Amino acid sequence: MRWSLSVWYALNVGRTIMRKRRASPFLIIGTVLLAAALSLYIHNRLDSCRAGREADSVLGSVQTQILAHTPLPTEHDPQAGNAPPPTPIPEMPVVTVDGNDYIGYLSVPSLGLELPIMSDWDYDKLQLAPCRQLGSVYTDDLVIAAHNYDTHFGKLRELSKGDTVIFTDMEGIVSTYCVEKLETLSPDAVDTVLNSGYDLVLYTCTKGGRTRVIVFCDRAAETAYSSAPRQTEK
Repeated sequence: MRWSLSVWYALNVGRTIMRKRRASPFLIIGTVLLAAALSLYIHNRLDSCRAGREADSVLGSVQTQILAHTPLPTEHDPQAGNAPPPTPIPEMPVVTVDGNDYIGYLSVPSLGLELPIMSDWDYDKLQLAPCRQLGSVYTDDLVIAAHNYDTHFGKLRELSKGDTVIFTDMEGIVSTYCVEKLETLSPDAVDTVLNSGYDLVLYTCTKGGRTRVIVFCDRAAETAYSSAPRQTEK
């Protein structure tokens, strides 16, 4: 609707200029294109803000449920050293929030991002939050996709080698990763993304959708249990 109204407005502006100033067709076309570009920019900004609000509203519920399910530390013999965490289950735990399944949340401190991650993906779900496309933190092959909203993965290209990425699953298990490299690839480089050999892959499309920004990460530390949701600076 916003798009239709903006185009209608631009066309009427063009007609008015033509009548009053007898402008050239090139000026009219330029005016229409400028108005259309402005309309698209405004639409994208509003859509990004909407996606950010919806992700934030889910994030609180996901973090609350993680706290409710996080096991308390167990007593053990101090001479035996720290007790290792229990062997992770093959399938990642899932919690349903507002009719959608989530596997945890992702934190990217250097970008000020903290986002819930959906269990699986389709184009409608990507409108709400980043989605797991493949794999698991337990098998070190997790691939997460998201739209290029600024409130989602739109700033991935600002990451640098060595930056920290943290994933917390619904059992409160925290996995810490280190960015190893960034690449910009064509959309048909599917195998490079899905079978990269890295422990965690994040990706999104660039503006216009002609290429993909891919972030490849490996584990930086052993897993731990979350004691409370982290508050990433925004």
